[in-house]
Amino acid sequence: MDRSDAVRLLRVLVALLLGSLPLAGIGLLSVLPPIQLTDDLDWLPLALSGALVAAAAVTALVALVDGLRHRRLPSLLQAGASAALAGGAIGLVAGAASVSVALVGASLLMAASVVASRAAPLGEVWTARLVAIVVMLGAEAAAVAGLLPATADAIAGVDRVLLGSAAAIAAVAMIGSPARHGPSAMLMAAGAVGLLADRSGSLEAVVGLAALIAGQLVAVLTIADAPLPEPAAHPEEDLPELAGRLADGVLRFDGRLQLREWNRAASDLLGLDRGSVGARAEDLLGVSLAELPGEDHSVLAHGAVGGLEVALHRSGSGVVAVVRDPGARPESDRLGQELRSTIEELLRARRTIDLQRGELERSSTVDALTGISSRGAIMERLRTEVAEARRYRHPLAIVLVDVDRFGEINQQHGVSGGDAVLREVALRFRLRVREADALGRLGSDGFVAVLPHTDEGGAATFADALRHRLSQRPISIGDVQARVTISVGVTTMQPGEDLDVDALLARGQEALDSARGAGGDRIALDRLHGLARLEDRLADAAPREEDDRPA
Repeated sequence: MDRSDAVRLLRVLVALLLGSLPLAGIGLLSVLPPIQLTDDLDWLPLALSGALVAAAAVTALVALVDGLRHRRLPSLLQAGASAALAGGAIGLVAGAASVSVALVGASLLMAASVVASRAAPLGEVWTARLVAIVVMLGAEAAAVAGLLPATADAIAGVDRVLLGSAAAIAAVAMIGSPARHGPSAMLMAAGAVGLLADRSGSLEAVVGLAALIAGQLVAVLTIADAPLPEPAAHPEEDLPELAGRLADGVLRFDGRLQLREWNRAASDLLGLDRGSVGARAEDLLGVSLAELPGEDHSVLAHGAVGGLEVALHRSGSGVVAVVRDPGARPESDRLGQELRSTIEELLRARRTIDLQRGELERSSTVDALTGISSRGAIMERLRTEVAEARRYRHPLAIVLVDVDRFGEINQQHGVSGGDAVLREVALRFRLRVREADALGRLGSDGFVAVLPHTDEGGAATFADALRHRLSQRPISIGDVQARVTISVGVTTMQPGEDLDVDALLARGQEALDSARGAGGDRIALDRLHGLARLEDRLADAAPREEDDRPA
């Protein structure tokens, strides 16, 4: 006996025990003289009826939620049974003579729940909702029917028949599902017997109401402990996408070797439909359990029903079967063509992605207007060169450039005219920059050149070449030829100096401000050279050169 069988047997014993206790008590009371409730306990039946209303209402709500969430028909029917019982108990609280009609309705719905426990889950959510509405309406109809007025003779005659029927139906429900529905069914049957044995307010009715309350509480536990239903299998639901494109049939069996999923080719080859879910592998494929692959075998080929070839593959705890018709045309060519097409599509997508990535990288490092490095890119290059110069102790120069009176150019020629000037200035600068140098745009009209391994003499020569290249010919702005000048600030980082990027830029900006302060069209050197302007230094050097010439 395995563990599941032991649990099932234990539940059956619990059901018999729970049902036998109130039945034994009722039987014992029935052979004794009637034990009427005293005046001090005449409230007990009313209190038990109220408790039954609460227990049945809670059970109905739990079962309804479970049935709608998991689309389980048994839970929906259990909700109807509890709702009918709750309605009958409300009638008792309100002063009705009997709960027999509601109890019969509850017993019938419980029996239907036992029968439906072997059915598959409801397919759609709206189906579950419709079933829930119908069941609840039927339950309430049974409860309302018990409130209809009737004569005392009719009540006395029919009530016994109804209560006996309810007890019999509940007992049948217990026999149909002793392990799961047995406890609540036995308690409902005991409750019906207790009400049937009532002798005008005797203690048997109290025991019967208590049994009905206990039955509802047990039903709540049963619903909470119920296993989730396995989802209805759909062809190709859990199979790889490629299985839907194969001409070979692919079937997946679970750990109990029951069919769960298959592809369309398997439907055509074996005539499968929705009703095939759960079919056993040996029945469907004509193979015995001994021929199934074990843990040490990954594939087992076999000739199966109708001349079909079957290959069985162990997949976890289950088995995957591949079925093919040996007389069918091989599809290797078609699959090869599809594979080639897929590879070509992937390559085209890869090229597109690479182009897009390259464009994104270029747009982040290149200034869109001038075509030279953007501010972020040139600053990153400057940080790298400063670190290299500090580490290897070689000179580094930077040259800051501003277009003179750029605001006036924008006012006279518009923004498009200013953009044309910036493009032409950047183009002429690029023609002068070495391959090892870097040129970038710092602001709206500002540029910076980074010159590795360059001292102040080389930087001054470079700056003078930029200024002269720009002044050689005017720049065309539409039909207008405009003369554009620049102000230049030059600073250097000598070998052994410990400067960071901000300090170097501040020194260059100071030199640039000096050039602009002198009216523009100037080149100014940094503080190490006394903020000297290149023209002044050349003018001071001219007499000495004349004096040095031979007479």
